[in-house]
Amino acid sequence: MASDRRYYDDAYTTSFTGQIVAAGEHAGRPAVELAVTWFYPESGGQLSDTGHIGEARVLDVQVDDEGRVWHVVDRVPTGDALPCAIDAERRFDHMQQHTGQHVLSAAFDRLLDAPTLSSTLGADRNVIEVGLAEADWRLVERIEAAANRVLWDDRAIALHWTDAEGITRFPLRKPPKVTGRIRVVEVPEWDWSACGGTHVRRTGEVGAVKIVGWEKVRGNVRFSFHCGGRALRDHAWRVEAMLEAAKRRSSSDRDLIAHLERALEERDDLRKRLAVFVARQIADEARAAVGDPPRPVVVLADGRSRDDARQFALRALEAGAPWVVSGTSGPEPQVVVARAKGTAGPDLKALLPDLLAAGRGKGGGSPEMVTISPADADGARAVAETAERTLRA
Repeated sequence: MASDRRYYDDAYTTSFTGQIVAAGEHAGRPAVELAVTWFYPESGGQLSDTGHIGEARVLDVQVDDEGRVWHVVDRVPTGDALPCAIDAERRFDHMQQHTGQHVLSAAFDRLLDAPTLSSTLGADRNVIEVGLAEADWRLVERIEAAANRVLWDDRAIALHWTDAEGITRFPLRKPPKVTGRIRVVEVPEWDWSACGGTHVRRTGEVGAVKIVGWEKVRGNVRFSFHCGGRALRDHAWRVEAMLEAAKRRSSSDRDLIAHLERALEERDDLRKRLAVFVARQIADEARAAVGDPPRPVVVLADGRSRDDARQFALRALEAGAPWVVSGTSGPEPQVVVARAKGTAGPDLKALLPDLLAAGRGKGGGSPEMVTISPADADGARAVAETAERTLRA
């Protein structure tokens, strides 16, 4: 028989005495069924409750196809009348997020005729996918203002039980997904939704709803948001980060974005100048290493980038080196082995098996140039030594 789930009508009870009526497993973990439970099982985009049954920790709560609620525990508790405790802070957080989501989705529906296509209330991040093509901060401002007005009205949430015939009396945002007895959560004069989740008694308990980002998916817009305590904590760290960043730059927090834009432009300009300087320096180093008359070059630098190691090899060949081994031992080890084009010399690609074995890495290339990414700095040195020994022979 289906479990007796009391949270439907009472989401505020977080401690009760429970009686185990069945013990088994759920997804390979020990689980028990209670005669009566207030624990919420994961469903409808809302996470499950956690807590304790006797001395056992409740790690997860799931409902099976028969409507039986299974409390996944770290060990099976024993006894007839067991004290049960739900994590009250987690439960209330979920209540705030779920009620806030109803109010927010109704705002999109009422103001923009944009339906909520899916919702997920995560442990750290809530998202709703809305049937919109675009979004911007001014749109978000409108939606948030409307949703939060409903919260601050402190409207009493009403719960209704009905059936397929009675459901037609309610102006639902979308058709119910269940049959039989149907539970409708009503936010007066704002939203009616068929929902089995836990909710607060009054909208004022949600406190606030804040959209913190969005992205385009499948031609729609997915919004991330926080409600209640989560919104407050999120606001706190963002304000702290913004004010501290402004303080460190001797800037007003309102001017911070303009200040950062200038800093980014200066950074990009410095990067361009540095790239020109580094290119000249590499060319000078390569010419000096090749000498006159030109000779082969073997250089394994520490701290040089992969691109710089490759550029050194190319500049050394331009300076007349018959062949070159250029590499970096870190932070990303790499070795380039190359020889001058149009000259007699070994097929470097044929050397790859020995070089890859020496470096314990991977790589590839052509008869005139191969690149090896060794496992570590020791591997880079082994590749350079192997390449030099082979080429000099």
